[in-house]
Formats: sequence, C-alpha cells, structure tokens
Amino acid sequence: MIINDMHWFEAKQLDRATNFSTRIEPIKYGISRGFSIFYYCTYAKEKKYYGLFYNIIYLNKTKSRIIKALEFRLLVIFTTIKITVLNRKNIIMVNPDLIYYAIPAIAINKMLKKNNIFIVDVRTTPTNPTTFDSDIKRFHRSFKYAVRYYNGLSFITPFMEEYLMKKYNRPYEKVIWTSGVDVELFNPQNIKPGTHNKFTVFYHGGISISRGNLDLIRACEALVHQGYDLDLIQVGITVDKEIIEYIQESAIRSWCKVLPPVSLKEIPQLIANCDLPVMPFPDFMAWRVSSPIKLMEYLAMGKKILVPNMECFTDVFGSRSDLVFYYESKNQDLVTEIANTIKDILDNNSLGNNNFFPELRKFVIERYTWERQAAKLFDFCESL
Repeated sequence: MIINDMHWFEAKQLDRATNFSTRIEPIKYGISRGFSIFYYCTYAKEKKYYGLFYNIIYLNKTKSRIIKALEFRLLVIFTTIKITVLNRKNIIMVNPDLIYYAIPAIAINKMLKKNNIFIVDVRTTPTNPTTFDSDIKRFHRSFKYAVRYYNGLSFITPFMEEYLMKKYNRPYEKVIWTSGVDVELFNPQNIKPGTHNKFTVFYHGGISISRGNLDLIRACEALVHQGYDLDLIQVGITVDKEIIEYIQESAIRSWCKVLPPVSLKEIPQLIANCDLPVMPFPDFMAWRVSSPIKLMEYLAMGKKILVPNMECFTDVFGSRSDLVFYYESKNQDLVTEIANTIKDILDNNSLGNNNFFPELRKFVIERYTWERQAAKLFDFCESL
C-alpha cells in the first residue's frame, strides 16, 4: 500500500527517556526512505526535538502533572479521529497504553470506509516484579482489543510475541523489530583507548534491585573479599535508594561507583574504558521478553559481555554462544552465580589483553543497526 503519512503515538515523556535512540533513529530512517513521519508524545520538564522539530509533536499544553496525562489522552482521541477523517492511507501506530484511545478513530475509519491502518507497537511489558501479575492482567484487558480491532501488531522480540499471544486464538498480522544501535556513534575507532589500572566491570542503564544491580554489587564484593582487584562502575538513574544505602553501609565506595546518567555521546568512551560489561538481570518475565539497547551498544564497541541465558539474549546469539558469556539465570543464588562466572573469566584470561573482539562489531552491524531494524517496521507498514 502507498502510505501518505505515519503517525506514531506514545504515552511517553520523551525528555525522561534514558535512551531516546529507540524513537529518534527509526524516525530518521523512515524519513530517509521517503515517509512523512510524525511522533506524538509528552514531556516532563522540557520539549526536546533532537533535530526533528517538524516530526516530534508534543500534544499537551499544560504543565500540570495531573492534568497533563488526561489532556494528552484526550488529544490522542481527537488527533487520531482528525487524521482518520481527513486522510485515507495513513499508518496510525500507538503503544499499549493508548489502545483504548484510538478505538474511536478505528470505528470512524470503518464507518467512513477509509483505509487507514492501525498498529499497536509493544516495546515492553509491565516491569514491577511485586505487581507484575496484576499489571499483566490489566495489560491484557486492553491488549485484547488490539488483537481484535487493530490491523497489525508489532513486538520487540520473538519471545514477547510468543508470551503475549498464547492467550489468543485468532489470526493476526505482525512484525518483530528489536533494539538497534548507531554504529557510527558506537565505533571504537573513534574513541580513545581505555586507560585504567584495575579490571573494570561496567553497566549502564536503569539501576534497580529488580534489574539485578544490587546482586552485581554483592557478586563483585564477594570477589574483592577473595582477593580480586577490581572496580565496578554503574551509570544511570538509580531507582532504589537501598542500593546507595548498601554501598554506604558496606564501605565499598573505593571500588564500587554508582554515577548519574550521562549523555548518549559519552557512553562509548565509558564502554571503551571497561573490561567486562555485565547485564545482571534476574529470571523475570519483563526482562526475558525485552531487547536491551545496551546489549547492541556493547557489541558495536567490540566488547564481549556477561548476560543471563534468557530468551532476550539467547534469541540474539542463537548458535553463536562463542560471542558471549552466559550465566545461569534460573540459579536461586544469582550473587554466587555471577561471582563464579566472573571469577572463571578472570582465572582463564578469557578476555585476552583488552576485551576487543572485531567479530562482535561485525555481528551487530550485519543484524542490529537501527536501519536494519527500522526497515522491518516500514516494510511491514507497506505490506498492510
């Protein structure tokens, strides 16, 4: 189908996104391919455009936090209806939080015999372990309408599709497009070689107990007690104050550092400075169905990484387990599991002198650039 415009709606505060590439890079790719793309979102404190002033549209006007959410959703209803009435061949894509709010436009689209296409794009499931069971039930209360009334479904990983769709027994059109990476920004040839005295373990992204960051601290602490000389550096938004309290109470700040988030352009140098990136995720469904952007960033920098052997990683590497270090995610004692795996890496000198593996960069360039992943989405749009 020849498409006039693509309208992408997300109930997301774009200025709070820890990594905005997942939105910005697909938009840039679509523009380069000739699509007219408009991304609708909200903001917390500041409207940011990342060089896409005409493509990013902030629907809300008020600065009131309480009113802002309601205003945004009402404007989603109004805007999707307006697009539907005035146009025939448009893609309207929403995230799961907005499924209900595009249904009036879907009804009008059918009533007026328009051929606008509606897609639900699922990039994440609920992420709070303590409320996950109730949250996922709430998720499906709206998602079932996506399965029934929308023209297509988009998933971030194959396992996400498998997990979410097992409840439904009806045909559907779908596409899977994962996280990608800007291989020009994350290019070790453009970065100064890392300089450090100690073996450095590294993580960047959201820092929380549910993501296993405290387990990683305890694992490194166990290694330090065994006589290994190392630094642990974690960079990002700290969600749980218990992590900072643990570091202070344990008096481990000399080697354990939790740093505030930095700009995306600073991350490649931090990766170059480390020896072993680690993603210490526990066996939790929200992480199993995810597609961590940081994985692609580490690979683009040629860094061999330590990850749990769960689907979001095993589906990426497939039979190429030689490109990654796995730890057993179902082990009840993840601290010991992670510590022992890092110990084996150190004892066997598995990283060589500088942990740079050109084949990892080649692997991600061939499969996981933003261009390759965004192409899947736009090919799907044209096929509907």
